Amino acid sequence: MVTLKIDEIPVQVPEGTTLLQAAQKIGVWIPTLCHHESLSPSGGCRLCVVEINRDGKSQVVSSCVYKAEEGLVVQTSTEKILGIRTCIIELLLSEAPGAKVIQDLARDLGVKPVKRFTPRNELCIACGRCIRACSELVGVSAIGFAKRGYDKLAVSPFYERAEDCIGCGTCAEICPTGAISLKDIDEGDSAVVCEGTVIEGPARIIENWKVGLKLKVCKECGETFAPENQLAYFSKEAGLSKDFYDICRHCRT
Repeated sequence: MVTLKIDEIPVQVPEGTTLLQAAQKIGVWIPTLCHHESLSPSGGCRLCVVEINRDGKSQVVSSCVYKAEEGLVVQTSTEKILGIRTCIIELLLSEAPGAKVIQDLARDLGVKPVKRFTPRNELCIACGRCIRACSELVGVSAIGFAKRGYDKLAVSPFYERAEDCIGCGTCAEICPTGAISLKDIDEGDSAVVCEGTVIEGPARIIENWKVGLKLKVCKECGETFAPENQLAYFSKEAGLSKDFYDICRHCRT
C-alpha cells in the first residue's frame, strides 16, 4: 500500500493507483475530459493536472496517468493549477463552443469565453476516446489521428472510407462532445451515403468515417437491429454460426 496526501487529506491506496483514482477515493474532484474508466489513460486533455511536491520541489503532472508514490503531497487547486485549467477550458470553448460537456466544465470552473484564441467551431477536440475505444474495446482500430497540435483531429485512414469500421457505434457513444455523426436510415429502398455509395435497404451511416453499412433485418419481427458487418465480426470472434444473428435478441428470448 502507498500513503500520500491530497489537499492535506491522508489517503492509502494500492501500488499502481493513479492520483486521479486516489483523489476520487476520498471525494476530491478533479476535472477530466479525455479520461474514461473503460479506457487506458492518455493524459491528452491535461484538464486533470495537479501539483505534486517531493523533496522540496514541485511539479505539474496529469493525475490520470501519474501513479501514487509513498509520501507524495498533492494539491489539486493551487493558483498555478487553476490558471492552467482556465487556459485549457478557454481554448476548448473556442474549439467546440457548442459542446455541452465543455460548457458545463466552464461553468463549474468559473471560466468565460475569451477572444484570444481563433474560433474553430468544431466538436472534435482530439481527446482520442473514439480511437482508444475502437482499438481497446472493439478490437478493430478502424480510425486514428491526423495532423498535429491545434489542427489534430480523429479521422478515417487517409481521409477515405474506414474499410475496417463495423458500424458498432462505440465511438459515437463514448465521444464526450457529440462530434461523431451516426444515424440509422430505416425507411426507403436505398440510402445514398458518402462518396456516392448506394446501399439497398436500411443502413447505418457514420459520416466522420465515410461509412455506410447495411443494417440486419430480423427474420421474425422485421425490425432492424445492427449493421451486418458488426454481426459478422461478432460471429467470427465468438465462433457462432452464420445464421445466429438472423433474428434479433428480443425474438430470440
